[in-house]
Amino acid sequence: MEVGLLYKGRQRRARRVIRPITSCISLLAAALLFFPVEVWGADVTILGGNVGLTISSATAGQQPNSVTNEICQLQWSTLVSDSTKKVTAQTSMGAPSFALSICAVNVSAGDGSAAGEVTLSTAPLDFVLSIPAGIPASDPGSCTLRYTASATAADGTGTNMHTITFTIVDQ
Repeated sequence: MEVGLLYKGRQRRARRVIRPITSCISLLAAALLFFPVEVWGADVTILGGNVGLTISSATAGQQPNSVTNEICQLQWSTLVSDSTKKVTAQTSMGAPSFALSICAVNVSAGDGSAAGEVTLSTAPLDFVLSIPAGIPASDPGSCTLRYTASATAADGTGTNMHTITFTIVDQ
């Protein structure tokens, strides 16, 4: 039984805004100057690449042993003017043969709180909550991604391939 993971970080960014600003050049003339103002919204990034989990052992007379992986990290940043945010997680796989759960561990201090372990589904589920405004991209909030794959003997053998999407949104 194998569970493969592909990451798809969804980034929410405000569109680039160009605002015209009128300014006097001299007492006799005025000119219209354009100053590009880039406004970037909250951002979420995945570090560590794709993950493979293989359930390959069981104790006689019991269910197969679950397997975990903690090699990847999630990072996020927010604007000073942002409202409180949260990160959601979801899978692309509508009917997986084996259970896949995820948990945010070691969330950086003051940058949000873990929602606890969630079993992934196609609906966005709360993953990291209470992310405050003003977390700069130069010192992002972060957590370790703990994936756990589990199966029962009745699930049989096979492979699931998930694409996991993390999205940062208003809480």
